[in-house]
Amino acid sequence: MFLLDKLKIRFLNFFRTFFYHLFFWLISLSFYVFLSGNESLYINYFSILLKDDVYGNAVLLGVNLAIIFTFFDMLFSDKLMRYSPIRFMVLLRFLMYLLLGYLIVFLSANRGVKAQELLDYQIYYKRMPEITLAYSRFIVWFYVSCLLNSLFRGVFRKIGVTNFFQWIIGTMNKPRVEKRIFMFIDMKSSVSIAEKLGHKRFSFIVQDVFNELAIVENYHGAIYQYLGDGAIISWDLKRGLRNNNCLKAFYAFQNAIHRKRLFYDMRYGLVPEFKAGLHIGEIMVLQVGRFKRDISYNGDTLNTTARIESMCNVHKQNLLISGVLYESLKNKEEFKFTEIKDDTVLKGKKQKTQIYKVNPLQKKKKK
Repeated sequence: MFLLDKLKIRFLNFFRTFFYHLFFWLISLSFYVFLSGNESLYINYFSILLKDDVYGNAVLLGVNLAIIFTFFDMLFSDKLMRYSPIRFMVLLRFLMYLLLGYLIVFLSANRGVKAQELLDYQIYYKRMPEITLAYSRFIVWFYVSCLLNSLFRGVFRKIGVTNFFQWIIGTMNKPRVEKRIFMFIDMKSSVSIAEKLGHKRFSFIVQDVFNELAIVENYHGAIYQYLGDGAIISWDLKRGLRNNNCLKAFYAFQNAIHRKRLFYDMRYGLVPEFKAGLHIGEIMVLQVGRFKRDISYNGDTLNTTARIESMCNVHKQNLLISGVLYESLKNKEEFKFTEIKDDTVLKGKKQKTQIYKVNPLQKKKKK
């Protein structure tokens, strides 16, 4: 199951990245033709298309750029960027964008060149066209598009595609009510771990474990916020309740950490453990801030979820959920639920809150 989860993450990440780049470059290339009226740069590369027309050529170039930039994203992974000199990586990206722009100019000026000929580096000196004003404009446009590509991708990863478009059209200025499921997840004994490892190594272990948290996307969860050594994950009701995705996501993350226990033990001398609390309820979605704006979820649901997560230490439990979420679940036979009979009054609340312990069912061993 763990291997399938990892493959699913990479598969979804590849196609999301590819379709993002394809959508971006089709718009960017079409916009360039609209502004400049110059269609000469879009050619039928290596006679791949049966019919040579500017629209087909633009799509062909867009597909090629989407493949190349998807490869760039895989090459400049978060782990590589963490262990590499940042100035060198920025310079390397600058050179790769510039060379890619020159390659498009070179191919457009040499329509008859074959793919095999490109392997001979001398051809670039012999057939390199004169950089005219039109070519210079395209290279500048291409480089600016590369920067915008990185900017928009960062924004999408930060606030999500849906929130981005709502932010663009201005609907985020008006708060709206949504009913969602929230999970507060936190590292156990984080203070003692930070004291043992030091702030630098502790930062590295936080990066490593939260890279594994991407597994919640397999269960339709969205990472709303990182809070130091913890995180907030949310689901819409339909996807969160379907097949108990909101519960399975926690155990999938827990299993991902357990599978790499040798890695954590060798690098940090410990295997991190996590606890979580879940709750369901209405929240307000709104845009906050004048200068450093953010998309915020506000409401008592978040406060209650945080209080439920804090009770994990009291009851020595990895996962606790509210009674409201328990009543909303449809397939309760997949987990073992135990109601906490004590009168539970969460901190800052006057009324009692019903809480359930959650444990996975033990699989029966085959004889």
